[in-house]
Amino acid sequence: MSTWTVLAAGGTEAARTGVWESGATVAGAVVVVLMVAAATSLLRTPGQDPVLRLFWLLVILAFPVAGAGLWFVLGRRAGNAPDAHPA
Repeated sequence: MSTWTVLAAGGTEAARTGVWESGATVAGAVVVVLMVAAATSLLRTPGQDPVLRLFWLLVILAFPVAGAGLWFVLGRRAGNAPDAHPA
């Protein structure tokens, strides 16, 4: 096969496009898995105020990577904090 045949068929350009598409697909799948993990963790955390839970869910859905990261860093700790003033 000559160089002209490969270039005419889009050989190297098609290969580069395929790599970018695969990378974008993997990145998208990672974001979806991160969102689902954060939402599942949020919904399974006991003792959360329903309004605060809704707020966190909206943050996770609106900002998938940053929202999920913030939930895992800040939100889970706030939900599990012991009550300082028991009734």
